[in-house]
Amino acid sequence: MVRALAESLNLATVGVGLDVGLPKVADTLQRFGLPQPPLQVPAMLLGAVEVTPLEAAQLFNGLASGGFHNPLRAVRAVISADGKPLKAFPLEVSQVASPEAVYQLDRMLVEVMERGTGRGARAVLPAGLTVAGKSGTSSDFRDSWFAGFSGSHLAVVWVGYDSDEPTGFTGSAGALPVWAHIMAGLNT
Repeated sequence: MVRALAESLNLATVGVGLDVGLPKVADTLQRFGLPQPPLQVPAMLLGAVEVTPLEAAQLFNGLASGGFHNPLRAVRAVISADGKPLKAFPLEVSQVASPEAVYQLDRMLVEVMERGTGRGARAVLPAGLTVAGKSGTSSDFRDSWFAGFSGSHLAVVWVGYDSDEPTGFTGSAGALPVWAHIMAGLNT
């Protein structure tokens, strides 16, 4: 399974997902923060779920945090000019998956970066930086995705056109190089 995920061998991914069951996979996606229930079809197992980059970041945040859901926010608090707190927005953290299961998946996502579809990022990233991530490509090359994280940063990149025209890029050829440069800048 490690090789299948690392090299985007979709048949193996679908097989595991069907063994687990589409309803359970859909429930897990929602617990990790997917705002709407996904259509429970085998294509869902390959990422055929409409999400925004922010929603993808929310899903990967659960993986980066060891199975905890913490809604992403742009504002944590409102502070007055003299430094007094006016309004706080406390963290709402809940465990949504077993840390052991998430650790296993995270290790597979590290393999994606070391010997799979994400290995091209190594030329740009600082030596010794451990990263985990996954590429995504729509079947007609309209969308090129890469989502991943290090120990302290998470980024999601989507390359595509609002008009839905094909880009001609896979996730590794389009979004991955952008992601790698972002992560290199954050981790230097």
